[in-house]
Amino acid sequence: MYNTFFNLREKPFQLVPNPDFLFLGKSHEDALAHLTYAVSQGDGFVKITGEVGTGKTTLCRVFLEQLGPDTEAALIFNSKVNAIQLLKMVHRELGIKSCAEDPVDLTHDLNAYLLEKKAAGISVILLIDEAQNLAKETLEQLRMLSNLETTRSKLLQIILVGQPELRDLLDDHELRQLRQRINISCHIRPLGRQETLDYISHRISVAANRPQSLFTPSALKGIYAFSKGVPRLINIICDRALLVAYSRQRKKVGARHVAAAVRELQSVNPRQPVSREFSPRKAAAAAFAALIFITAAYTLYASGIFNRHKTLANAISETTTAPTPSAITASPVIQDNKAAPEPSLNPEPDLAKMARPLQGPSVNPVEGAGPPPQLPPLDGGDVRKTLLGIQSVISRKEAFGYMAALWKKPVPEKLAALDGQIAPNHYFFKIAAGRSGLKLLTLDTDLLKALKLNLPVIFEYRISARYEKGFAGIEAVTPDNHCILFTGAGQQRYRVPMAALGPFLEGKMYIAWEDGLGENHIINDNGPKDAVITLKLLLSELGFPVENFSPAYDTYVRDALRQVQNEAGIDQDGIAGPETRIALLRKSRGDGIPQLSIPPLNHLNR
Repeated sequence: MYNTFFNLREKPFQLVPNPDFLFLGKSHEDALAHLTYAVSQGDGFVKITGEVGTGKTTLCRVFLEQLGPDTEAALIFNSKVNAIQLLKMVHRELGIKSCAEDPVDLTHDLNAYLLEKKAAGISVILLIDEAQNLAKETLEQLRMLSNLETTRSKLLQIILVGQPELRDLLDDHELRQLRQRINISCHIRPLGRQETLDYISHRISVAANRPQSLFTPSALKGIYAFSKGVPRLINIICDRALLVAYSRQRKKVGARHVAAAVRELQSVNPRQPVSREFSPRKAAAAAFAALIFITAAYTLYASGIFNRHKTLANAISETTTAPTPSAITASPVIQDNKAAPEPSLNPEPDLAKMARPLQGPSVNPVEGAGPPPQLPPLDGGDVRKTLLGIQSVISRKEAFGYMAALWKKPVPEKLAALDGQIAPNHYFFKIAAGRSGLKLLTLDTDLLKALKLNLPVIFEYRISARYEKGFAGIEAVTPDNHCILFTGAGQQRYRVPMAALGPFLEGKMYIAWEDGLGENHIINDNGPKDAVITLKLLLSELGFPVENFSPAYDTYVRDALRQVQNEAGIDQDGIAGPETRIALLRKSRGDGIPQLSIPPLNHLNR
């Protein structure tokens, strides 16, 4: 209904497990890691719990889709079955043809099937969703299935996924034998506040096929207050709030729209009506409470407190300037049932309109060396507006896409899916870099150190506490210490004073680079022999004296590396770590790689 109005391809908050909208919070990633580890280790029993609507079923689907061809899985959704029905369902899911009706015969046929798969090198998993509904006799049957094993390993891995009641069920004394066999347990928690914001932003971006902001910060605060980070509730309230905003022809969802959506949802399941039966005891208690209230009210009125608060309330209600975010969202959920007028607040800034590139000649550092572009500099206020504009249209996916283009590397396939599946930024950039044939160096916020490495860098920034983190990149630095920022497609660039950029930096910095010294993170005394020899060959090609090309990490290597490190302005430890290897890369390939400046940034040391 509202898709066209909000420029969406499809509804972003449908209550279906669409893999295109997949978003894994930290708790979900931990649970998925536990499941993956359990499968790799062949652990017999695994238990995953989580509250209603936290995404357990979605996690199960993601886990099953990641299984390789060497693993077969039986997924049971209907857990309200007895022991024989469960065995038959397992047979049907695994494709076992059996006419047995007795649990002993059914188990025998299953054991024969599992032995065949084990001989073929195939693992078999039984995953039961909504396991809190299992009867004790059915759980006991599962325990018996866990006895199917060889002398070395289990033939069947069993994963129980359910609500927290599953933990209470397994705590029963009668099930202590089953409880003792559970190797791994994990509990899925609701999303945190920042994860909730990321979740909403992700689903809208997928539905719109581009980054887009539809909810104001005050609306997002109200959504989190209502949902408490439960994904299903987030979907419900966001969908309803979008519908409310659409009905009022508002392009942005504000706190009042969220409050109206909450009232509608609460009206579907109203509170139980208060009993109207007369009770003398209740009537006396009510009269006594009313007497106390009237006495207190009169005392406050006499002291002038009411008058002062009334004056303050009137002043606030008549104010036309935008209040603080806390004043806007003081209580977005608790509202009366009257039709609320639209707030007379200053609208949220149109961030897309702020993302206007500065006038100046374009630059393409990928094509070769050249002076930094002569763009007019920005002052501090313009830097803030520019970063706001970049954040509205550029995500980490777009930022890395241009980083790969600078290195003339292909953008990884399914980068959008990767962006949606991996929440931690470090892991996203590392995996994306690996799929592009690059390595990744992650630094704490240290602009000077990052620029000394003289390679394009992606950085995280935050405008203020009310905004989430944004991503941008630096592709060049001018002699007067101005950074040339690049955005997603590299079509817009901004010349920003380094000092003005510094206050907004928050989080990590990411440098992608190409390494010719192998897969080892560090080459030192304990490095592989072939890596040491390759390092010596490179040093010899760069003109450093190398006595021999034995695999010994000798003084010639250390002295040469210390000289390289000294020229690059990095720690002189004589070890070929990532920063040193980047310096070697610059020396060996020169203009053949993207660099921030030519010559190197010696002026930064002053």
